[in-house]
Amino acid sequence: MKSTLVLTVDIGNSQTAIGVYRNTNVEASFRLTTNDKATSDELFFRISDLAKHSNHKPKDFTHIGLSSVVPQLLRPWVKALNVYFNKPIQIVSSKNCLDLPIAYPRPASVGPDRLCNVIALRSMGLSDGIVVDMGTATTFDVLHNGGFAGGLIVPGISASMDTLTEKAAMLLPVSIKWTNKFVAKNTGDAMRAGILYGFLAQLEFLLKGIKKEIGMEDIPVIATGGWSQMLQKRTSVVKKYDPYLTLEGIRQVAIHGNGFNNLDGED
Repeated sequence: MKSTLVLTVDIGNSQTAIGVYRNTNVEASFRLTTNDKATSDELFFRISDLAKHSNHKPKDFTHIGLSSVVPQLLRPWVKALNVYFNKPIQIVSSKNCLDLPIAYPRPASVGPDRLCNVIALRSMGLSDGIVVDMGTATTFDVLHNGGFAGGLIVPGISASMDTLTEKAAMLLPVSIKWTNKFVAKNTGDAMRAGILYGFLAQLEFLLKGIKKEIGMEDIPVIATGGWSQMLQKRTSVVKKYDPYLTLEGIRQVAIHGNGFNNLDGED
């Protein structure tokens, strides 16, 4: 099999994750703050710096894949990637998702990151599974009978903290970390316990409901996203933590997709 060097870019609301894959292995990964006002020139220099840091030249890369939940950044990123690598870019969308069945009346309304998550599950040989992606929003993405069956979207941990401190005048921002008690003795710990234990209870309750609805109690659950590490050893309902799951879905589309530079709107 021919060796591949793949650049994957996952543009999220708060952070942009970038992965360099040598065949199926993550050779390097980076996290950038997402700036929704970034120009293609600015992005070009960031890409150049990261590629040089990973000791690769533009011609070394065989495939480029991109997913974005920030619509206004799609064109600047595509332009910057095109200029630097001089290669076509595979953009993940409902029209470029490796023929993944999507159980939405309007498939284009599904976030490409969610499609990447279930594509990654399917690439593992699974036909059923649940991905809990814990970012600015927390998504529950369900792969059932080999297709994207739908799921849930709830506020993420940091978004919950931001809303709480913005809307309540007496509540000031605090670091987010586990407390050892439910009954807190100060306001900061009360906020921490409420958000984290509340999120944990929500996670377990929603997963129980999803499993019951699709009739599969033993369906595997994989967590990814920036906040997923907070849940390790706190619950038994998540069987695996994979920080690169979304990037793996992008890698699959980068290699096998059919949507080069497709920036047109979808129906």
